[in-house]
Amino acid sequence: MTIKGVVLSQKPFGEQDKFIDILTENGLIEIVVKGSAKVTSKTGSASQLFAYSEFDLSDHPAKNKARILTSVRPISIFYNLRNNLNSVALASYFAQIILYSALPKSGTPEILRLMLNTLYYLSEPEHDELLLKSIFELRIASLLGFQPDVVMCRNCGKYLPENLYFSIENGCFFCDACKQQGILMPAGTLQAIRHIILQDFEKIFSFRIAERCRQPLFDFSEQFLQYHIDKKFPALEYYKQIRISQV
Repeated sequence: MTIKGVVLSQKPFGEQDKFIDILTENGLIEIVVKGSAKVTSKTGSASQLFAYSEFDLSDHPAKNKARILTSVRPISIFYNLRNNLNSVALASYFAQIILYSALPKSGTPEILRLMLNTLYYLSEPEHDELLLKSIFELRIASLLGFQPDVVMCRNCGKYLPENLYFSIENGCFFCDACKQQGILMPAGTLQAIRHIILQDFEKIFSFRIAERCRQPLFDFSEQFLQYHIDKKFPALEYYKQIRISQV
């Protein structure tokens, strides 16, 4: 069996081996990497965290056990990502979201593509990490079936009010004239949300957003995803601690 996928987690198994979880186009798969702790290990960087590789697998001798890695060929290692602690923390947060979520029977190729593209941009020296975080949070929420309603004001039907209130609980927005509880944001933030969740995949990382529209986007994307997944992720808390220490 040969698969292509990105390593989302790894944990020691015995003294020399490890388990790794790989995201593939067909979902998640757990495999055993024998002798990974040895200096002479041939799996090396190709099976490390966040590596995108081609894996050759054999069946485990015991039924219903994880498959065993026989050989591996790296496709993209994302070396530069590991030089930035913020990027590593965010990549770990994205991986934890995927590992925790019940992946759809269809749509997993898009989740793999989203993860790989986000890792690529996190590896770029001039990346906008907070914007990448919001893009990932909103797009994966949509892929998991939690897409917010961004068409018009739920009450009066206005398409693009100057200011609006986006309700996390209801997954929709209300214009300022139909004021409801929610995150207050300008029209530019709503346009950014529409772009992220509705545009073709090739375009979701390519847009500009005004400075005053950024923080409402960051607040909304994180709160919206966490409301629907109902899970606190250790990597996100770690990322926030890092940012506080950098102020």
